[in-house]
Amino acid sequence: MNKKVSKELRKICNPVDPVSRRVYRRLKKQYNQLPHHARRDFIQLLKQTTFEMDSEQGGGILDKE
Repeated sequence: MNKKVSKELRKICNPVDPVSRRVYRRLKKQYNQLPHHARRDFIQLLKQTTFEMDSEQGGGILDKE
């Protein structure tokens, strides 16, 4: 995992409290266990899922992009 990917994961799941830090660590582990050809799809799926959840809950960070 490089700096660019870790920044993307932090943007998706902002690790500010203990719960979100655990989620961030879990996402990092899942990303690192994937084969190289599936990693980009994993990031896209996370962005899409987060965007859908944020729109249901009234907006979020990814709505501004």
